Amino acid sequence: MTTQPHLACRNPKVIMLYENEEDVLGAASIIADQVEEYRTIQVKVNIGEKINKFKPSVILFALTTVQKSIELYTEMLTDKSLDYPHYSILLCKNRESGTAFRCCIKNIFDNYFVYQPLYEKFRLKMIVHSGLLISQATSHYAGLHEEQLENVGQELASLIDKSSECKRSLLGSIEICKQNLNEPNKLVEKDFNTNLSSKKLMENINKTHVEPLLAELENNIKSSLDEMIQQLLSKQVGIEVLEAKIAELSRVLPPEEHTIAEALSAPIEKESVEAQKAKRILVVEDNQIYRDMLVRVLAKENFQVDEAEDGLNALQKIRNNKYALVLMDLFMPNLDGINTTIQIKSVSGGKNLPIIALTGNKNKDLIKTWAEQGLKGYILKPSTKHEILEAVNRVIC
Repeated sequence: MTTQPHLACRNPKVIMLYENEEDVLGAASIIADQVEEYRTIQVKVNIGEKINKFKPSVILFALTTVQKSIELYTEMLTDKSLDYPHYSILLCKNRESGTAFRCCIKNIFDNYFVYQPLYEKFRLKMIVHSGLLISQATSHYAGLHEEQLENVGQELASLIDKSSECKRSLLGSIEICKQNLNEPNKLVEKDFNTNLSSKKLMENINKTHVEPLLAELENNIKSSLDEMIQQLLSKQVGIEVLEAKIAELSRVLPPEEHTIAEALSAPIEKESVEAQKAKRILVVEDNQIYRDMLVRVLAKENFQVDEAEDGLNALQKIRNNKYALVLMDLFMPNLDGINTTIQIKSVSGGKNLPIIALTGNKNKDLIKTWAEQGLKGYILKPSTKHEILEAVNRVIC
């Protein structure tokens, strides 16, 4: 069941302003999972009165265009609906991200997030999290719980926690240093009464405050970093011990059993040229952010990946290379996915080149028309790593 964005907390600290309900479903559900004191409000005539009544710490503007969000925000500032400290976030479509970036550089909004298509849900959580902390709403915000964080390995989780502790210790030491450096005012009064020279006074300050604090700060950083370095070195030590045991085993084994130790210590052979060709994939996508994400996911699985930004560029690559699979977007400049698929048949010499559709379009008739050209599958955007690899492996493997 789809989560609806009309959440209605009575005293919201986070508010999302929107025009079309369908536009904000994904972003609204992500924030609702993070913040209890959250509410979405459809933009109407009396929106300024509601904002002034609730006085939210964080406000997300998710109107249909960046221009409308700017106009609404300016109006609310002008009529004093927003006359208190707050954190403003502009939600925009990918094609308007450049304008959103300019707005933040010009200090209109505090931050922005591309919510159509929705790629990085954790970045949206981070932006809202930072906004709540910056706007001094910590008394109402418990922060992200452990179960809301992405699961990682126990060793990595431990390293993250220790790094966090190291930074807190560093910041704490710096804060103590700042506080104690304010103490010279007291020393000035005391030393003035005893007629000490200014040079003697500075020596006294350095000796009793600055030097001890800097030494403590250096020791804190060194001890924390040393501990993390030792963790990394322990892995290398473990590898060296294993290699030594393999070498020792090869010396004591009978000649006919040496092949076991040799097999353990021998380097892994690279895939044959034929196997590499069988794993060569072409990603055709005009959205560079999503295209880069697909390339990273596939490359980590040892696929050989080429990329094209539109249909014409894809046809040129297919004419000059052999691919096991093509992942292709529907809407692209110069030549769209459907017409590119039709042209691929002639370019590939009649060979049946498998194609998986990349689409966020919900028009079933349009997708059906494309499927009739011989699609092997489709991946709905936005998509997870698991969904991408499942669709690819179903065709290639």
